[in-house]
Amino acid sequence: MNRRRVVVTGVGVVDGHASGVLSRLLDETEARRLSRVCQMTVAAGRLALADADLVGGPGLALLVGTEFGDMVSTIRFVDDYLQRGIPGLSALLFPHTVMNTMAATTAIAVTARDLSLTLNAPLVAGELAIARAAAAVRAGRIDACLAGGADEPPRTVVDIYREAGASDVRGEGAGFVVLESLDGARARGARILCEIVGEAWRALAVRPHGVGRGTRSKTIAAALAGAEAGPGDVGVVYTSANGDSAREEWERALLERALAPHRPPQRSLSLAAGRHSGLAARSIATAAAEAARGLALVHAVARGGNQVAIVVAGPGALAA
Repeated sequence: MNRRRVVVTGVGVVDGHASGVLSRLLDETEARRLSRVCQMTVAAGRLALADADLVGGPGLALLVGTEFGDMVSTIRFVDDYLQRGIPGLSALLFPHTVMNTMAATTAIAVTARDLSLTLNAPLVAGELAIARAAAAVRAGRIDACLAGGADEPPRTVVDIYREAGASDVRGEGAGFVVLESLDGARARGARILCEIVGEAWRALAVRPHGVGRGTRSKTIAAALAGAEAGPGDVGVVYTSANGDSAREEWERALLERALAPHRPPQRSLSLAAGRHSGLAARSIATAAAEAARGLALVHAVARGGNQVAIVVAGPGALAA
């Protein structure tokens, strides 16, 4: 089977402090009607497409990963009903109570008319969206795709996590990469930021919400095999560390066994910014820049066993 090569041609990321960016990228109607997380998702999508010098249309797909969806709007919708009854129901809020609201509003805003998919998963949603989008482009199912994620953790949920003893750091924001086939990108003269050379996702055997004891990772092995690379080819690893010490220790053990005897440096963008699904796009771009002429591994694993591995080739490693 002829497997297409997949490249990244654009990146767009916004976070909770991007009010100025949002005002420039949203029109008056969008600013009034869209919830905050939808505004961030639309803005990040537009930034990524502008960075790629690409416009929407029938050939553009959209994959959005999220852990919380628009739960802020959902909670507000329910609270208004509980406090005021039928008169408290908001027709403006109601569309935001479904998990795919960010994908729906963004697909309309950027005119993405191909496949639209929302992936709901804890901690790994953004990486999963990018990995699945890369696989779809590679298989020829789609030509170009906005892939990434968005989250706005509700304050009440974060407080409940804290009361339960959780130590992980949560943030808010949205981020996308533009994925295309290498041939398609070259045909339109696009600037190529990096190449996704391998991707895989699996479920590890572990109890729900638990941390596993096993350290054998078929996910990392499959991603490296897809990249036709070995553990020693990986120059840097970007992890999903965000303050959950037990989960991070498990992630380190998974990586050490998979990459042994090599121990490339490990980084995490979540510790400074707080973990949200949009950070996957930034991790891809940052890892590629650091890897330069080599390979980087972007890795995420969640309590409960969801695991994603993406092998990225830096721009200097892009072969003819």
